[in-house]
Amino acid sequence: MKPAPENGSENDGGLECFTKRVLVVLFFAALALAAWRLADLAILLFGAVLIAVGLRRAALTIGKWTRIGAAGGLAIAVLVFVAALAAALTFFGNVAAGQFGELARQVPQGMAIAVDWLKQQPYGPYVLTQARDIAPADVTGAAGHVAALAVQAVAATAGYAILVFLVAIYLAAQPELYRRLVFRLVPPTYRMAAVQIYDQTGRILLHWLLGQFVVMVTIGILSGLGLWALGIEAPVALGLVGGLLTFIPYFGAVMAAVPATLVALTQSPVDALWVVVMYAGVHFIEGNFITPMVQAEATSLPPVLSLLSTVAFSILFGISAVLLATPLTLLMLVVIEALYVERILGSAPSVAIGVVPGPERHGEC
Repeated sequence: MKPAPENGSENDGGLECFTKRVLVVLFFAALALAAWRLADLAILLFGAVLIAVGLRRAALTIGKWTRIGAAGGLAIAVLVFVAALAAALTFFGNVAAGQFGELARQVPQGMAIAVDWLKQQPYGPYVLTQARDIAPADVTGAAGHVAALAVQAVAATAGYAILVFLVAIYLAAQPELYRRLVFRLVPPTYRMAAVQIYDQTGRILLHWLLGQFVVMVTIGILSGLGLWALGIEAPVALGLVGGLLTFIPYFGAVMAAVPATLVALTQSPVDALWVVVMYAGVHFIEGNFITPMVQAEATSLPPVLSLLSTVAFSILFGISAVLLATPLTLLMLVVIEALYVERILGSAPSVAIGVVPGPERHGEC
C-alpha cells in the first residue's frame, strides 16, 4: 500500500494548480487588453491588407500583359497609383486655391443675408445680442485652437496613410511569406479551416474592391458631368471628391454633396438646390442600378446590416473604421460561415457572401 500523502503536499499541489490558473487568466486578460489598446493598429493592418489585395491583382495582371513578372508589375502598379494620386491632389489643390478668392467675396455676402433674415425672426435679435457679447479674443483663440487641431489631424492622417501604403507594398510583394507565417501560428486541427477562410476572404475582398472601384469611377464621372451641365465651377475636382467619398458607405454620399453645394451656393441658392437634386439622382441610380449590377450577389450586404455595421465600427474603433466597415463585415461573415454555420451547424455556407457551397455535413464539431 502506498503511504497516504501528507496534508502539506496536498496543499502545495492545490496552491500550485491555483497559481497556474490565475496566471493563465491574467495572461489572457492582458492579451485582451493589449488587443483592445491596439485596435487602431489592427484597423490600419486590415486597410493595408485590403490595398495589398488590389496591388497584387494589378501586379499579376500587368506582369502577365507585359511579360515582366509579378515584381515588375507591382513596381508599375505602385508608380501609376502614386502618380495618379499626386496629379489628383495637385489638380484639386490648384482648383481649390483658385476658388478661395471667390469664396472670400461670396461668404461675407452670404453672412449678411443670413443676419438680415435672422433679424426678422422672433428670437433673432436675442441671438444676435448674445453673439455680439462674445469677446473677439475668445473667438480668435478658439479658431486658432481648431486650426491647430485640424493641422495635427491632417498630418497624422497623412502619416498613417503612408505607413499603410508601405505595409501594403511589402504584403503584395511577398504574400506567400506572410501566409506561411500566419498559418504556423494556427493549431494543426484548425489549419484547414484557416486556409479556407484565407482563400474565401481574399476572393471576396478582391471582388468587393474591384466593384467599389468601378462604382467610385462611375459616380465621379456622373457627378462631374452633372456639375458641368449645371454650370458649377470646378466640376472635375468636385466630381473627383464625390467619387472618392463614395468609398464610405451611405455617409459618403452626403459628404460628397456638401462641398459641391457650398460652391454652388456662392453662385446662387437655386444652383445649390439643383446640385442637391442632381446628387440625389446620381446616388439613386448608383444604389438601384450600378452597385447591384457591379457587386452582384457575391459580396452584397443587406442595407440594414451595412448601415448598422458602419455605425457600430465607428463607435468601437473611431472614424477611421468607417472606411473599412463593409470589408470588415464581409470578413466577419466569412468567419461565421466557415467556423459556425458550416462546422458547428453542419450547413452549407451561404452563397450570398461568395462562398461556394459544399456537401452538407452533420454532426461535425
